[in-house]
Amino acid sequence: MIARSAAGDRKVSPTCHRPLMSARRIRRTRRREDRGSVHRLGNGMRAMMIPGPPLGPEIVTASPEAVLAALEQFDPDLSWQAARPTVIPMLPRQRPYPLPVGDRVTVALPPGIDVGFGLDLGPAVAFVVERQLAGWGVDRAALVAAALDNVRRLAQGFRPSLVVRSKIGDVPTRIIQTGEGIASALLLAPDTLPRLIGDGPHVLLAPMRDVLIALPSDVDPAFAAWLAAELASMDPNCLRQGLFRHTGGRVIRETVDRDALLGRRSVANAMH
Repeated sequence: MIARSAAGDRKVSPTCHRPLMSARRIRRTRRREDRGSVHRLGNGMRAMMIPGPPLGPEIVTASPEAVLAALEQFDPDLSWQAARPTVIPMLPRQRPYPLPVGDRVTVALPPGIDVGFGLDLGPAVAFVVERQLAGWGVDRAALVAAALDNVRRLAQGFRPSLVVRSKIGDVPTRIIQTGEGIASALLLAPDTLPRLIGDGPHVLLAPMRDVLIALPSDVDPAFAAWLAAELASMDPNCLRQGLFRHTGGRVIRETVDRDALLGRRSVANAMH
């Protein structure tokens, strides 16, 4: 499982997600230590709390107490009818998980992202694994449809006035931070974007699970890559999805050599 974290409330500084849980384990990111602590829960589950790298400035996360309380209420054998409204897509993070989290269900979805799935427990998310999917008697298509329906429903509740309009240097930005952990998943439901950021064209970044940034379409790709890396460095659970282009509710992946771009940006900075 993963526990929810956020970078302040509706701030430009990004959000993280939620600490990671499988059906039987939970991981936390705070101070780096060698060993975790095991908690036996009233519902028969065991939760292992594993500290990880420190969080960046203004990145906050759910407390261990809140996560354990959510786990106490979690039924790993819940029905599909009960699970369906809570299913959300989870874009892959860059850092490997400290322990195996079971046979997670993944599906490749447009615009070319290998997506996992979780059950939203409030301060935490439980991964959907193959055993659960078989027990529910639903296929991957039904799981994907439910997850994207939920993203669209949650996005509809997010007001365009809450999109942060700012500048980084002289580059105008629009930043979506939903408070629901789904901003990055809007890449999978691009029809939600025009209502929030207009028709574009834009370059999009998703450095964290609940942060989606829209930049002008003519932005220097080296700047965009640097910005994504800079924000992701604040979050131990950061995503590494690269750049995307959005026009009129359609999103495509931008093919760029991110490391080369970052190197070019570093050289340019050194010359000034």
